[in-house]
Amino acid sequence: MAEIAIDLGTANTLIHVKGKGLVFNEATAIAFDEKTNAVIAIGDSAAEMIGRTPPSIRVVRPLSTGVISDFAAARLFLQQAIRQVVRYNRLSPLRVIIGVPSRISGAEFKAFEDALDSTKIAKINAVQEPVAAAIGSGINFSQPKGCLIIDVGAGTTDLAMLSLGRVVASRSLRIGADALTEAFSNFLKNERRVNVGDRTAEQFLREHGQAMLLSHAPGVVQAVDMKLGLPVEVTIEAEEVFAAIKEPVSLIVAELRRLLDSVPPDLAADVLSEGIHLTGGGSLLKGLPELLQEQTGLLCRHVEDPLKAVVLGCGQILENLSAFRFVLEAMPDEIRSDAN
Repeated sequence: MAEIAIDLGTANTLIHVKGKGLVFNEATAIAFDEKTNAVIAIGDSAAEMIGRTPPSIRVVRPLSTGVISDFAAARLFLQQAIRQVVRYNRLSPLRVIIGVPSRISGAEFKAFEDALDSTKIAKINAVQEPVAAAIGSGINFSQPKGCLIIDVGAGTTDLAMLSLGRVVASRSLRIGADALTEAFSNFLKNERRVNVGDRTAEQFLREHGQAMLLSHAPGVVQAVDMKLGLPVEVTIEAEEVFAAIKEPVSLIVAELRRLLDSVPPDLAADVLSEGIHLTGGGSLLKGLPELLQEQTGLLCRHVEDPLKAVVLGCGQILENLSAFRFVLEAMPDEIRSDAN
């Protein structure tokens, strides 16, 4: 039986094959021919086409805010990606472990299952992404001691307090790096009267975005003047970028405070010594650790490999199921309670 672990993210998908390790790490995107509906490309090749395609080609990002928004595209994307990395058939079906947001709804989880489901899949198990990130980062949360993980992805931000190998309390926001990109794009349209593509805005924020003003150096973005309809280069001050993305960043801070207020005092106190562990691509926003530390008084640091922590954790679970079976769920607790 072939066994794989998947971190199906809004921005990127990573796949771990048992015995081989990480074998797929590409953008969650798929390109179609509009006339025949045939798949032209998936992954990074498809993502490079975004904003640059002729009318005959359609590029789809099948996930939005951490959940499937285009079921057909998601299913095709997964089928194509899995076929690139592992061979399987009815006589040798797949076992799949997939990371999911900590507070995903029953309907959303069912969409993940359906997108993966086929006669060639023997079993699908879920692991909550903050749990997988902790395992993938080598964080020991098996003791009766609080461990706080914040996973900032492209579409969602998951916050979870872990103890004794379980999630004690969690919160989830449909806000991530994509929300910052959208906020910055809207600022440029409304205040500077210029248009930028999503990929351009995303790249600019990687270089110049700040959750807390640590640098006052301006940045230059290539855009289209909305009045003239001509390409222009626009200088954006650091203070403008900071103000543009301040609202979604403040929502993450507010959600962290709510989580800390909801857990038992002893667990919250444990975080004073252990600190907050940051993971996910969105957590790489400059100044985010400093902002969270300023707002909470708690040490805040990135795990060793924030971009791969979830899939590394899923992979470790896959390689040693007997040791980590307790974190696997056919249906996560939050989903089960929603469904009842």
